[in-house]
Amino acid sequence: MKPTRIIAILLLAFVFGGSSAEVAVRAKRVLDRHWASQEEGSAGELVALEIHREDGEVLARPRVVAAPGRAAQLVLRDPEDPGKVRLALRVETTRQASGDLAVDYELSMPGEDLVSRGRVSITPGVEQRLELGDHPLTATLLTIPVPSAAFDAYLESERAARTVVKSI
Repeated sequence: MKPTRIIAILLLAFVFGGSSAEVAVRAKRVLDRHWASQEEGSAGELVALEIHREDGEVLARPRVVAAPGRAAQLVLRDPEDPGKVRLALRVETTRQASGDLAVDYELSMPGEDLVSRGRVSITPGVEQRLELGDHPLTATLLTIPVPSAAFDAYLESERAARTVVKSI
């Protein structure tokens, strides 16, 4: 083979090989960003509260997804009187190095004369009793990373519970 032909073949292989390598590197970066956005807890935490009376009657089950380091607020109003607030919940979550989650909360139920706020450290996926001060109501707190397999299972159990209630 002539040296010019060998050089031409090597240059063409380098140009086409280099450009396909560049495409592969860019595709990998795009896929890495996509998978990073799908990591467990990348959207935040589901914060679910269950508030009940001493006799066990459930008064409310507010749930909200809180992005890490950003406050989330939920206000539930009376359907018959939209100006009347039944429950207001404000939460802010912070992930700790231990894997636990710090939850700052403010809970207000005007009809029950309840105003409670505080900070609690909780292990995601484990229910924890929440102290509401001297009030006779009690609360249970649960946090689950969003998205995660635990969150998917939680949604499925909620759907199943609703179908049982609807069929009765």
